[in-house]
Amino acid sequence: PAGSTSVEAPPTAQPAARPAAAARPATKNKVAAQPPAASTAAAAPAPAPTAAGSDKPHALTVKQILTQGGDIMHVIVGLSLVAVGLIIFYLLTLRPALIFPKHFIMEAQDAAETGDLELLRELCQENASPAAMIINAALEQCVDGQPLDYNTARDAMEDEGARQASFLWQRIQYLLDVSVISPMVGLLGTVWGMMVSFSGLESGVSIINKADALASGVAQAMYTTFGGLIVAIFSMTAYAMFRGRINRLIGALEGTCNGVLRRLAQGRKFTTH
Repeated sequence: PAGSTSVEAPPTAQPAARPAAAARPATKNKVAAQPPAASTAAAAPAPAPTAAGSDKPHALTVKQILTQGGDIMHVIVGLSLVAVGLIIFYLLTLRPALIFPKHFIMEAQDAAETGDLELLRELCQENASPAAMIINAALEQCVDGQPLDYNTARDAMEDEGARQASFLWQRIQYLLDVSVISPMVGLLGTVWGMMVSFSGLESGVSIINKADALASGVAQAMYTTFGGLIVAIFSMTAYAMFRGRINRLIGALEGTCNGVLRRLAQGRKFTTH
C-alpha cells in the first residue's frame, strides 16, 4: 500500500550532517596555527639600555664638592688661596739674586782686596740684601787706622748670619701653618656634617626627609675632610721644597760672606786672639 511506503522512506537531512562534522578538524587546525599570546609577548623588543644606565651614579665635580661642602668648605678654599699666594711669593723672593746679588758680591770682593773700608761700607748701605747686612755687621767691628780683629769680625758676621737665617725660616713658616690648620678645619667640617645628619634623624620629619638629611650631612663631612687633606698635602709638599731651597741658600750665603771677610783680612793687617 502507498501509505506504508511513505513511512519507511529514510530522512533526507541525515547526509548533510557529515560535512559539518568533517569541517571541525579544519577549525582546530586554524586555532592551532595561531601563535600563543605568551610567545608574542616574549618577542616584544627589550627595553632601551639607556633606561638601565640612568641608575649609575654620576661622577663628582669640583663645583659639586664646593657647593655641598657648606660654609666650612669656603674656609678651606680661602686657605688654599693663601697657600698659593705664599708659594708664588716664595718663588719670587727666595732666589740667590735677592739673597746675595752677584754684582754686589763682586764689588764687595774687589773693595775688600784693596782694604777700602769706606767703599765697602757704602756698598753695604746701598744694598738691602741679607749678604750686605752680614758683611756690614763685620765692618762695624773694624776701626780705621787700626788692625782688623778677624775673630771679632767673624763672630759678628756669624751672629748676623744666624739672624738672617732665622728670618728666612720664619718666612716659610706661614706655609707650614697652613698645612697644619687645613686638616683641622676639614675635621671641623666632618664633625659639623655628622651633627647635621643626627639632627635630621632626630627631627620629626618623614623617612624620606630623614634619609636626605643623613645623606647631605655625610656628604658635607666627607667633602670637607677631602678638601682639608688636599690643601694640607699640597702645602706640606711645597714647604718641604722651600725648606731644601733655604738650606742651600744659607750654605751659599755663609760661604760667600766668609770669602769677602777673608779677602778683607788679606788686604789689611789683622790680629787674632
